[in-house]
Amino acid sequence: MPQPPDLLAALAAMPAGLSLAEPPAAALAAEAWREAWRPPRVRLLLLAESHMATSAAELALPVRLPPDLDPDLDGAWPLPEAAGFSRHLYCPAYGEPALLPRRAAPGGPGNAGTPQYWRLLAGMAGLPVPTRAALPGLAPRLAAKAALLHALRRRGIWLTDASLVALAGPGGWRASPRLQALAIRASWQGYHAARLPALAPAQVVVIGRGVAAVLGPALEAAFPGRWQAVPQPMGARGAGPAAALQAALTLAAERFAPAVLGAIDSRA
Repeated sequence: MPQPPDLLAALAAMPAGLSLAEPPAAALAAEAWREAWRPPRVRLLLLAESHMATSAAELALPVRLPPDLDPDLDGAWPLPEAAGFSRHLYCPAYGEPALLPRRAAPGGPGNAGTPQYWRLLAGMAGLPVPTRAALPGLAPRLAAKAALLHALRRRGIWLTDASLVALAGPGGWRASPRLQALAIRASWQGYHAARLPALAPAQVVVIGRGVAAVLGPALEAAFPGRWQAVPQPMGARGAGPAAALQAALTLAAERFAPAVLGAIDSRA
């Protein structure tokens, strides 16, 4: 999977303690999935913490979309060349074990997906949440997920991660606060600082107060007056905090990446 040399160099500079969580190829795959969904014009950049750790054996699993998945624009799911399973929302098999080979597919808590992020993104787009309860059939659920991601992409809304390497993983594993800060800072200095400001987003929303605490000065220098921080979904427990988080993200989407601009961009 070809990647820019600066990404490989940035991965080589990651804190040594994080090498136990996943192989470097997992970080390359996660970035390939992110890039597959990056809009031509990024208007609203969502900067989360990291993808979830993926083992070498899991990374080698091919992702198989069902043959009856609607192939039109809002049903198509880009598959990066040579990118296997990854615990990232942009990988269709994350949370959908049926898309992986039988007996090899990670299931249970290890492949539960990120329903909290699907809820947030659906609220931003004003679309139904693509849940198993609402859409028990695999193909209709995947088509709804793809339609949601395409709608966000047309509006210029893109989700990426502050850390190139996983800071959490299945079974409750989580990197220490020290390693988290080191990884986020190294990812910015070695990779993001040369790429994200060049996208010139109208606004950046940092999803995670910890990320904002580490990168605050760098973000202000790169996006002066054009960034804000909100808590992670797991940090917004309870109806009130969850509603406030959703309202902040939806307002940012309406203000900085309105649907009318997305329609203009799609016709350009």
